[in-house]
Amino acid sequence: MDIPRIFTISESEHRIHNPFTEEKYATLGRVLRMKPGTRILDLGSGSGEMLCTWAREHGITGSGIEM
Repeated sequence: MDIPRIFTISESEHRIHNPFTEEKYATLGRVLRMKPGTRILDLGSGSGEMLCTWAREHGITGSGIEM
């Protein structure tokens, strides 16, 4: 089986998946039920966009580490 087919089968039911969109950040934020003041450690944070978005929208604080 080729890689794209395996990916389609194994990942097709995931609600959240890269590349993230604004809608996916919002969905994940709702699912996690983050409250203002929640602290997040984001390993593999890339540009830190997720933490910045959630800080703005949910009032969380966090640290991002890009490996």
